[in-house]
Amino acid sequence: MAEIELRFPRWIGVVCADLEAQRRFYRDILGLRETGEGDDWIQFDLGPGVTFEIVAQSADPEYDQPRYQVGFVVDDIRAAREELLARGVEPVTDIKGSVSYWAYFHDPEGNVFEITERHGA
Repeated sequence: MAEIELRFPRWIGVVCADLEAQRRFYRDILGLRETGEGDDWIQFDLGPGVTFEIVAQSADPEYDQPRYQVGFVVDDIRAAREELLARGVEPVTDIKGSVSYWAYFHDPEGNVFEITERHGA
């Protein structure tokens, strides 16, 4: 089997039912600094190279219910995904992205995790 080197999570996410309530909690109560936002996500700074993101619950399989998720950094997402599939890990999505890339999987108890190949900051 090929080796997959998962490093400490670079991304930690919370899938939530109420994006604005979560924003106020993490920004106003916990004091996290907001660094980016979209229609269905908000990112906060957790230090160099680490992102904490809240994501609105949706019909997408990786965001279909409220939960915490982690994103492990890999050097080559295509090779890592193929190796995880060869090892019998259940995929949730194909590879997504255009500059940075990510793909989601289930662990044996159904928890969702991400592998990510990030480029840039």
